[in-house]
Amino acid sequence: MLLRAATPTDLASLNQLELAVFPGDRISARQMKRFITSPLAYLLVVEVRQQIAGYSLVLFNRGTQLARLYSVAVASAYRGQNLAYKMVQQCEQEAIARGFITLRLEVRNDNIAAKNLYYKMGYKVLKTLVHYYDDLADGVRMHKRLDPPGPSSVLAMPLYVQTLPFTCGPSCLLMSFAYLDNNYQPNRLDEVKIWREATTVFMTSGHGGCSAQGLALAAHERGFGVELFSQSASVPFIDSVRDSDKKAVIELVHQDFSQRLTTLNIATQTQSPTLNQLRQWIKSGYCVLMLISTYRFNGEKGPHWIVLSGMNEQYFFFHDPNVEQQRDIINSAYVPISQSELTNMVKYGKQKQISYVVIKPKKQAS
Repeated sequence: MLLRAATPTDLASLNQLELAVFPGDRISARQMKRFITSPLAYLLVVEVRQQIAGYSLVLFNRGTQLARLYSVAVASAYRGQNLAYKMVQQCEQEAIARGFITLRLEVRNDNIAAKNLYYKMGYKVLKTLVHYYDDLADGVRMHKRLDPPGPSSVLAMPLYVQTLPFTCGPSCLLMSFAYLDNNYQPNRLDEVKIWREATTVFMTSGHGGCSAQGLALAAHERGFGVELFSQSASVPFIDSVRDSDKKAVIELVHQDFSQRLTTLNIATQTQSPTLNQLRQWIKSGYCVLMLISTYRFNGEKGPHWIVLSGMNEQYFFFHDPNVEQQRDIINSAYVPISQSELTNMVKYGKQKQISYVVIKPKKQAS
């Protein structure tokens, strides 16, 4: 058995396999030819005795951290030999090598064998897709978070899960405080207190989020060292609000935050830190809060705070305070993000707002 990337000489065999395996929803010959050479596709074939016994196809989207396992096919004569498992496993490794941390797929709801394979490999159901296929059969969307090699430099940071939908920033601060001060225990009262101190009051809908300026002030007030990096063409989050009165309040709060920072001699750096700076901060044991757009993870646009918790040669790792279900807690600590994608992820809104808050240990009393 040989696993290898497809080449143009495999095209005829791949088209023949596609016709034999799938009664509908087929990849056309023209599409197959394009997938073989596309930099945004990985078409893997498995050879058995110099015959193509199956293929798997992964598609990559430059705009997100999501890769899509688009198709898996095994010739009927070679089923029962674990070929699909080995191909999917290889596709996962290819996705990791390209810096993608989540693999999604769609499978027919009546394809019990395929669903069982994906369950076995750790995939979880996201949703049912009603009448998804050409014959109106239902589909199931599944996904899996991939696991690249772990951090080589790691911050022994506890994971604190936010208890309210709008307190991701304060929760990241609590994790930083607990890492930098062994005597500190994160708690909900502090989570809410910091949100009240750092909130911008309004956002698109619901309660306001916390700006970098507000979080920096909250950390300083508790005795921690702070560096602030904020690159934006406008007041944070103001572009997401339409009401003029709300905009005026957001601007008033931001001006107050900025004036207080100036009074405390906490300068706001307007340039984005380099990857080397991020690495150096982690090596120094500093905590780095980052405002990200959630689009690259779940396809939904929204501001969200995370905190860096480690790194290795290819990836940074972060703690994510947003955990939807208790069983997913383990997947929210040391979440990998490729270094090549990090700079794209840390841009929010139309203004491509960039915000970092660096938290340092408390100064020793003299």
